[in-house]
Amino acid sequence: MMEFLNNFFSTSQFIPHGHCYLWKPGLVWLHLVSDVLTGLAYYSIPVMLVYFVRKRRDVPFGWIFLMFGAFIVACGTTHLMDVWTLWHPTYWLSGLLKAITAFVSVLTAIQLVPLIPQALALPSPAQLEAANYQLAKEIAERIRTEEVLRESEQRWQLALRGNNDGIWDWNVKTNEVFFSVRWKEMLGYEDHEISNHLDECVTRVHPDELDWVTQTIQQHFAQKTPFYTIEYRILCKDGTYKWILDRGQALWDEDGNVVRMVGSHTDITERKQAEEALSNLLNQLEIIVEQRTAELTRINQSLQTEITERHRMEQALRESEQRFRAAFHQAAVGIAHVAIDGKWLLVNQRLCNILGYTPEELQLLSFQDITHPDDLSADLKYIDQILADNIQTYSMEKRYFCKDTSIVWVNLTVSLMRELSGEPKYFISVVEDISERQAAQRDRKQWEEQIQASLLEKEVLLKEIYHRVKNNLQVISSLLSLQSAYIKDKHDLVIFKQSQQRIASMALVHEKLYQSQDLARINFGEYIRDLVASLFSAYEVNEDAIALTINIDDHVFLGLDTAIPCSLIIHELVSNSLKYAFPSGRNGTIYIGIKKNNEDEATLVVSDNGIGLPSNFNFKNMASLGWQLVDALTNQLGGNINIQGARGVECELTFALI
Repeated sequence: MMEFLNNFFSTSQFIPHGHCYLWKPGLVWLHLVSDVLTGLAYYSIPVMLVYFVRKRRDVPFGWIFLMFGAFIVACGTTHLMDVWTLWHPTYWLSGLLKAITAFVSVLTAIQLVPLIPQALALPSPAQLEAANYQLAKEIAERIRTEEVLRESEQRWQLALRGNNDGIWDWNVKTNEVFFSVRWKEMLGYEDHEISNHLDECVTRVHPDELDWVTQTIQQHFAQKTPFYTIEYRILCKDGTYKWILDRGQALWDEDGNVVRMVGSHTDITERKQAEEALSNLLNQLEIIVEQRTAELTRINQSLQTEITERHRMEQALRESEQRFRAAFHQAAVGIAHVAIDGKWLLVNQRLCNILGYTPEELQLLSFQDITHPDDLSADLKYIDQILADNIQTYSMEKRYFCKDTSIVWVNLTVSLMRELSGEPKYFISVVEDISERQAAQRDRKQWEEQIQASLLEKEVLLKEIYHRVKNNLQVISSLLSLQSAYIKDKHDLVIFKQSQQRIASMALVHEKLYQSQDLARINFGEYIRDLVASLFSAYEVNEDAIALTINIDDHVFLGLDTAIPCSLIIHELVSNSLKYAFPSGRNGTIYIGIKKNNEDEATLVVSDNGIGLPSNFNFKNMASLGWQLVDALTNQLGGNINIQGARGVECELTFALI
């Protein structure tokens, strides 16, 4: 193998190709330059072909360009090899390169034979141009069609928004239903709150009318009725029912099966209410007519008049009925049609009576001419809002100048009538005379001011009474204190001091009432704290020895009739604890608590942890004035008292709150 390679690349066996040219410089350079340039050209052409194929991935048969590139590169290499063999006679290597070139060339030619028919089948530039032209026409036609469809869609959407009715489109096969935005707004829903399914409508039909609606649809599907038309109630979002007029038309296929149904909802709630009101009025009219007819019959029967008299009475009855109908149709308030510029177009007699003008005189004026200047700006502001469709109607109290220059107060309600195009047509004004009501309001305000002044006077007087009663009780307490200075008997002196303390407790109630914002009640918790503090001071109690615990609801307020008995009971029970519960300097605790059981009842608890009561204790049989007071005051309150004395003393009083 090595010998073959040495022979293959050997340069000693042959002479250089330049000897063929006798090494003539002109001839050598001619072949040298020609082969080099040809080789370089052959190398640059495949580079361009590869670049083209890589950039144009959509070019068919791209692989053939690569084969052409390989063939051209091989040809360029043989030319460069001819330059090499001018000085280096490696003819075996040169022959191998030519053989490779021949192989690539033949392979390319073979691949090109079946490729030619496919290349010929490719469309020519003229055909491509014609196809592009036809495609452009189709695109333009499609754009025009889409524009027409878009305009049609816009007109349809405008029609849906401009129509006050709700539109629905029912696909009977799938039970899918298209509900317009207005259909959903009638029921108080937003567009996204109702899905496109038949159940959204069926479940909202009033239960009393669901069978009727179903029967009407079935009759229309069976082509017994040409159109589907029905009135029924439907449930709104706020839980109320609206009356709607439902109309529709079905679409049948070739087999007579219903495939689609389209219809509309119209809100007729106001019409139904008006019909109901009219029916009630007609019923009342019929009742009145029947009553009057019965009354006339009884009169005729009782008087037994002749037939001519009966005819006369019947004629009088018909005239009375006509007068009643005329009075029924004649409104009790002023009604007018007013032009957009404020001119009176049409007025009723009641409005003329309110303003003192004749209809002809009013039609020569505008509402601005007779409106009080102080009310005109507010009126015009409302007019601008209603014309801008920001509000549908407005009401206000205003003043008009009458024909005799006097001023009349009226309650004005205004709404706007529009053309089918939406342009304002005229205003409808309802005018109610409220002059007497305004005068009554002024009189009532004066009366309320007088009552307020009277209440203030009574409040001052009541405070003065509480203050004087407190002072009088303090005078009595002072007199008892002065009198006690002359009493030598200790038992009598104790009685005097106890009476003085009881009077002080009642005086404290009147003092709290005098200081209270509510002159009828006092904060009893605050009162008890002051009362017990005065008792501890009177008995010179050592606070380190006897502790006091008070637990009272913050909102216990008692009136005078309840506060005084409760205060005296607490006075007696706490005094007994201070005097008898802790002998010989014994330590202990006194507890006072009040809580409300409910709005009408409260419980008072006074207890101590002292020595307690004898086992046979019964306060009703005691000769003590204090226990007798507790029993009498409990009965005065209509309450019940329970006394336990086994471990200390606990008195629980339940009484009614007055």
